[in-house]
Amino acid sequence: MDISQDYFTCYGLPRTFELDLGVLRHSHRALQQEYHPDRFVSFGDAQQRLAVQTTAYLNQAFATLSAPLQRGIYLLQLLGMDPMAPTNTQMPMDFLLQQIELREGMEELARASDPEAAIETLALDLQAQATQLEVDFSHFYTANNYPNAETAVRKLQFIVKLQQQLDALEGELLD
Repeated sequence: MDISQDYFTCYGLPRTFELDLGVLRHSHRALQQEYHPDRFVSFGDAQQRLAVQTTAYLNQAFATLSAPLQRGIYLLQLLGMDPMAPTNTQMPMDFLLQQIELREGMEELARASDPEAAIETLALDLQAQATQLEVDFSHFYTANNYPNAETAVRKLQFIVKLQQQLDALEGELLD
């Protein structure tokens, strides 16, 4: 296995945002079995190290390709773009205002008459937004509209962070 190749090539997949995750999982299992370090116990140190490196590479590739946000970032990185660069801070004002409103809404969840229902409603809203941004990214990427694809993936990062914060808040409030 050539661990210098891109993740899509490693799994024999097209370089696209829309992936068949079942095919990715199947390919991952097959490659994990083939390169699992336990299979190289009777080999020399160099081959054992290579097996460990290959397994780490496969795990990183699988994690990246199976998560929509990470897959989008990776696709743009393959084009030489860095959508998460610290200097890349411009976002549409309406989106930023929406994020402020969502964060304020999260702060008020603890005071809601039914926090569990409020959390569920917000979680569904965030998931719908994430799904729409994934569709947007795919459309822009496929159309070679990389600046808009970059904006979509950066927006998706905001939503994913909010989802993670909501999950943590849910754990605090409902435990």
